[in-house]
Amino acid sequence: MKAKVYLSRTGKDESPSSLAGKVKELSIRVGLKELIKKDDLVALKIHFGEKGGPGYIHPDTLKKQISFIKQAGGKPFLTDTNTLYTGDRSNAVDHLQLASEHGFSLRNLGIPVVIGDGLRGENQISVETEKGIISRAHLSGVARTAQVIIGLTHATGHLLTGFAGTLKNIGMGLAGRGGKLAQHSGLLPEILDECIGCGTCREWCPADAIQIKNEKAVINPKTCYGCGECLAVCPHKSVKVSWDESSSNVQKKIAEYCRAILKNKKSCFLNFALKITKDCDCMGKPSPSMVPDIGILASRDPIALDRATLELINQQAGENIFKTHYPEIDPLVQITHGEKIGLGLQEYELIQI
Repeated sequence: MKAKVYLSRTGKDESPSSLAGKVKELSIRVGLKELIKKDDLVALKIHFGEKGGPGYIHPDTLKKQISFIKQAGGKPFLTDTNTLYTGDRSNAVDHLQLASEHGFSLRNLGIPVVIGDGLRGENQISVETEKGIISRAHLSGVARTAQVIIGLTHATGHLLTGFAGTLKNIGMGLAGRGGKLAQHSGLLPEILDECIGCGTCREWCPADAIQIKNEKAVINPKTCYGCGECLAVCPHKSVKVSWDESSSNVQKKIAEYCRAILKNKKSCFLNFALKITKDCDCMGKPSPSMVPDIGILASRDPIALDRATLELINQQAGENIFKTHYPEIDPLVQITHGEKIGLGLQEYELIQI
């Protein structure tokens, strides 16, 4: 049995209005209308870009898809979650401002933008997971609550995973702050010497794992389960993240988080194989395209979609281009592990429209 992946080829520098028609057609082909019931909350998971960086899906390409969702009876909204690292996407206020500056606004698109994990990442829900590397997943509130999830992903390279497609956009991008922490690190949060013992983290800790000793917060590793709440609420940035996890484990955790997020959800996914760069959109700076634009791909199967996207990019490049740029990383780990845990199929039928 093969999963169906649809491909709409695009021309060089094709206009957003032209791309919008292709996005709508792909949405029809994957059966988006059949996924939506009246008044369903439909999350359009997208990256709003970084300040100073052009690497994001143009908002106008979504206008016809948004109208289609509304006509089907759904209530669409745009969403992303805050970052672990500091910057213009680390809190909802700055994040919303940046999204609006890039055209992701109620005025431009006719739907609201919702930051999925709250003001500073405090809106998350911890759930038990099926057996794997992780035993508990910390999901953003939006990931837990929305009835339909549509992944809208700009396919790129990535310094941790080699390739960043739908799996990363959903698995990392809809995780709560504790989920991002767990995926990037094999360690629990650490309190820095700058801590003044204000007690804010203790008040918010759901595991009651923090005490104040000698005017400094102390985390009990026996009761802490790494939700990252302390990281989100600390007013003095005195909680440290260890960015120490191996690429292989990061990729496997991304796949497991993707499974936890999509469990019991109606979903479909689009990969935009346009302006494909070596680094991800989080770098916040212009980066040259590695290969000519390919097009937009869509599927109900995230594993097949990422596999097809990766293979088309390599075909266009005439080499395993992500392996060339990141020789120590095998970007297929996330895809292979995702298939192993039942997230989807690697075998696919590519249907060009």
